[in-house]
Amino acid sequence: MSNALKLAIVLALAAASAAGAYLFRIVLGTDVVYTHFMYLPIALASMWWGFWGLAAAGGLAALVVCFNLSGLAPGHLVSDVSRVAFFPLVAFFIGLLRRRLTEGQAELRRSEQNYRLLIETSLSGTLVYRGDRILFANERLCRLLACPADGLAGAEVWGLFHEHDRQRLRAEPQEQSFECRLLRADGAVLWVEGASVPTTYQGGPAVLVNLYDISRRKELTDLARRQEEQLEHSTRLAELGEMAAAVSHELNQPLTGIRNYARNSFYMIDKQVGSVEEVKENLRLISEQVDRAARIINQMRELTRRSDRLFMLLDLNSVIRESVDFLLPQMKLSEVEVTLSLSAALPPIRGDRIRLAQVFLNLLTNARQAMEEAGVRELAVRSYRAARADLPVVVQIADTGKGFTAEEAPKLFVPFFTTKASGHGTGLGLSISRSIVQDHGGTIEATGAAGRGATFTLRFPVASEEEKAGES
Repeated sequence: MSNALKLAIVLALAAASAAGAYLFRIVLGTDVVYTHFMYLPIALASMWWGFWGLAAAGGLAALVVCFNLSGLAPGHLVSDVSRVAFFPLVAFFIGLLRRRLTEGQAELRRSEQNYRLLIETSLSGTLVYRGDRILFANERLCRLLACPADGLAGAEVWGLFHEHDRQRLRAEPQEQSFECRLLRADGAVLWVEGASVPTTYQGGPAVLVNLYDISRRKELTDLARRQEEQLEHSTRLAELGEMAAAVSHELNQPLTGIRNYARNSFYMIDKQVGSVEEVKENLRLISEQVDRAARIINQMRELTRRSDRLFMLLDLNSVIRESVDFLLPQMKLSEVEVTLSLSAALPPIRGDRIRLAQVFLNLLTNARQAMEEAGVRELAVRSYRAARADLPVVVQIADTGKGFTAEEAPKLFVPFFTTKASGHGTGLGLSISRSIVQDHGGTIEATGAAGRGATFTLRFPVASEEEKAGES
């Protein structure tokens, strides 16, 4: 409604009020309180123009007073003045209410504008859904999904998600944080990090979801993981290179045995000495030596090959035994006495056999090298189940070597730091070992003192019942 029309209505009502006053007091001569009719134009003027309604109140009050002073109204002047005194009060309070209402509406508009500004310019894609249908989606989400700005309202919300993530998201609570994949309109897959909370929208319960594009972060994470795997593999090869002399010595023993047993068999056959059983015994011994050499070669091949990370249920004791057996010839050459104390009640963990073997080989090799100049060379490898609930599977590797100083202790797991002589070791073994252990949800710590040996303690979580069921 225009201001001109509003003004016309107020003037018409004021005129009608004056005419009514003339009719009741002059023509009909009644005692009707005609000033009551004047509140209507005053109220309308105050509602429409706020405190400007005081002008209408003042005009009508002046009209009543003049009407009385002219002698047209037979009533007392004091009575008419007391009545019209309420005109400005009514105009003032209605104007005050109107101002507060206007300010509240302006604040609400500003709040809505700020809310829309935040939603539409947010870096997160935002949507609201009820049931299975999308009620609102901001422009950011539409751009992320390469669809028109109004192309999501009314669509089925679960159709946005990759088929491998839908069932999981539908089964989880409405208030949650998650990572999942979205399907773009062009068929591409978009990785997002999301958070959803229950809310109220358009008078009914709904769910608010914020989605952040983490595709680039995923790419960098995958790149970092591949580089870490390459570094682990390179370090493994470097450590095996350091073991080359001992491994060649270990392979030389079964090969020498095979040669001697074969020559002995040929001799008995050519000279027709010895029995068939003796020849068979030589052949059996040859077979045992071949198996021994094959085990050594297979272990070397497993450690040198690159493979994707493969987590499975593991008996950690078996990984420890294989690692100790592989290095046992080197321990004997270094005159190190190895003691194994492995708990038969050790629960299974979920891990990558090759990467854990790399950890144990590194720790065992470090222990052997640390004891090269020690008078007493004893290596104790122990596994047991601890009382703590989070990391109950414990492995300890303790040596009687040179240990480390208090200044060296904080640096042991720092990349490229080494207590070995120059040219020996890469300085990455312990750093990578800690990374591998942490990737298994575990911890590794070192205790020791200079000249009094070192103890490395590894702790791992137990495989969950779901993981056990999945492997069975």
